[in-house]
Amino acid sequence: MSDFLRRKSKILFICFFVLLTCTACSTPRGKDGKVKVDQIISSETIQVKRKDVSIESVSDPKLKKQYQKLDANDTITIKPTTFSQAFSTGWFDGLIVWPLAMLINKISSATDAGIGIIITTLLVQMIVFALTGKSQMSSQRMQEIQPEINKIQSKYRGKTDQESQMKMYQETQALYAKYDIHPFGSMLVMFLQLPIMMGMYYATMRAYEVLVGSAFGMRLATTPMYAIQHLMIGGIIVYILMVVSQLVSTMLPQWLKKWQDKKDNVKKHSYRESEQQKDPMNMNLYMYMMVIIFAFMYLNWPLAMSYYWMICSIIRIVQQYVMHRVMHRAEAK
Repeated sequence: MSDFLRRKSKILFICFFVLLTCTACSTPRGKDGKVKVDQIISSETIQVKRKDVSIESVSDPKLKKQYQKLDANDTITIKPTTFSQAFSTGWFDGLIVWPLAMLINKISSATDAGIGIIITTLLVQMIVFALTGKSQMSSQRMQEIQPEINKIQSKYRGKTDQESQMKMYQETQALYAKYDIHPFGSMLVMFLQLPIMMGMYYATMRAYEVLVGSAFGMRLATTPMYAIQHLMIGGIIVYILMVVSQLVSTMLPQWLKKWQDKKDNVKKHSYRESEQQKDPMNMNLYMYMMVIIFAFMYLNWPLAMSYYWMICSIIRIVQQYVMHRVMHRAEAK
């Protein structure tokens, strides 16, 4: 486990840095769990009830005092959010969160919030793939051959002499060349996907149509925990599907590789097999733990995020399967 984390320390540091930069914008939810009134992004003039929003972050003292005098069912008028207003709070809000939230609002106003999130997610994933298709292919190949990389590393475990380290490096590079993998190319995918992931998080939290909207009769502003406590079957199903689809999308490249090797009758060497299986098991345990940790986090996030992650994971599963087929056919030729 520690070897795996040490090998991935640079990538983890970069991910942490990007996330830290993106999350510099203020949290959209107040202490009461409601969306802050000045964080709502709307494409038209709207009215919200005082009881449905948080007013603790209002910077204008007079306006805040005025809101505090309102009764729970009194309404607050919010004007359309402009690009300049969003950009004034930070580049991340202006360039990523605002466009995504406005797109969700526009589509949802003509359909419903669920379809708005689905179409926005599809469009975003298509754009990201158009920009990083080759890098995603390389990243998936890396995931698929990870057990082979772990076997090479296990073969030289404990050998710290320069000759052994050079042989391990050469065998790893030969494996990369065999599958046409460019390890650093996957970083481009991370740099694009992480800000967009955080952008969708904030957009689904702040978009007005999601705040008041629903999908298949479920209010997306509620949380999975609330759905569990009140036995809301639809919300519980969405949450479970989200967790399962995330787990499948995380492990699918390895499963596809094993299935393909079995189909192609690829023979496995049995020597030192028990020792070589330690690293794959540790890596899989790490992946399972990450899914479990995020599953607990999602319990208190809006159901809109579970809905978004479910759609995103399903798209990723289809994408991974298609890329696997394309790569296998290319290798066969």
